[in-house]
Amino acid sequence: MFKNPILIGTLVLFGLVSFSFFIFSSNSNLASIAKTEGAQDLFLGPGQKFSLESPDFLLIENCSLKASLPPVMVTPQVLAQIVGQDEIRNEITTYIVEPGESLWSIAKKYDLKIETVIWVNDIKDAIIQPGQELAILPVDGLIHLVEKGDTLESIAAEYKADPEKIVAINEIFSPDEIFENQALIVPDGELPSAPRVEQKSFTNLSTNNFYGLSHKYPYGYCTWWVAQQRAIPSWGNAKDWLSNAVASGFPACKGSYCTPLVGAVISLKGSSLGHVAYVERLTDGKVIFSEMNYIGWGKMNYRSLKIGDYRILGYIYKSY
Repeated sequence: MFKNPILIGTLVLFGLVSFSFFIFSSNSNLASIAKTEGAQDLFLGPGQKFSLESPDFLLIENCSLKASLPPVMVTPQVLAQIVGQDEIRNEITTYIVEPGESLWSIAKKYDLKIETVIWVNDIKDAIIQPGQELAILPVDGLIHLVEKGDTLESIAAEYKADPEKIVAINEIFSPDEIFENQALIVPDGELPSAPRVEQKSFTNLSTNNFYGLSHKYPYGYCTWWVAQQRAIPSWGNAKDWLSNAVASGFPACKGSYCTPLVGAVISLKGSSLGHVAYVERLTDGKVIFSEMNYIGWGKMNYRSLKIGDYRILGYIYKSY
């Protein structure tokens, strides 16, 4: 329709000038509004925080928002349990007092408060003797033996502790997993002023209650406790039980992924003398066992471990 090139060029130039003026005017008005409303940081460069409530947001390339924090925050303790790392120690170890040592020096050696050592071992006298065995917690706190009616919340409240820490260090995945007489580590727990429930006494049990078939193990040790549950020959220290059981003709299996059976002896990593316990029941991929001398000499408790846990050395089954 328009054949005059000069006229066409003039119209194009006029259009470009009008568009540029419109853009400049729009930016000036927006900047004026931002300054008036105190929103001078409306446009942010890459990596700058967008001023919103948690979680914080980042403006990416001036065109999209991204949360700078993950939607779920996981504590280091819980995270270690999820990914299966071993950084967080959750075992109670046995320590044998050496000459010249004190409660203070032992607590310092394990980076614990002296109250932790005293509470866990029910120490009434500050004087300790060489050869005395002490239960050592992996963290500051105490041990609670679950009683009928206990819940994780009530236990945490009793000792002014964090229930999430109790869950993490004891590898509890459901509130229903706790059971009577189970030994729970309570991180950072404080002993209440009220006296603790008296520990069960087993001194009235015979050290040889299987008609002469069970070797007389010293009272108070893990070997003594297992020998009260089933007839045990003279297998020596707990660390030698697996090998000696095989030599004695008993069915046994070495390894953490061996099949657990109710009534079997479970061999576990422990002190230099080893540790054994008695399998009570199996549930939800866990083996539940009774033991002695884990939370202190002469004390019995229940504990559970996942089948395949690295602390399980194997099982000694009943010989029929």
